[in-house]
Amino acid sequence: MRSSLILLAAQFDGRMLLSLDEVCDAIGIQKQTAYNRLSSGSFPIPMRKEGRNLVGDIRDVAEYLDKQRTAARADYQRLKQALATT
Repeated sequence: MRSSLILLAAQFDGRMLLSLDEVCDAIGIQKQTAYNRLSSGSFPIPMRKEGRNLVGDIRDVAEYLDKQRTAARADYQRLKQALATT
């Protein structure tokens, strides 16, 4: 189990489905940006309609956050190596 899932589960009381507002809070984007990205098909979390609300699975949010962390760490290591060789 990835660390993001544990943290998100604690933050959202162990619920599996998160509202669009909660997904936006978790990934750090504004709701209007989310709507724009959903319309363009570029929103990074799969969302679905449940009644009148859009919901996303907490595991998808955690996976996205873990991928972002992995990419950031790789970028940091590349930058660190580049600075060490100059």
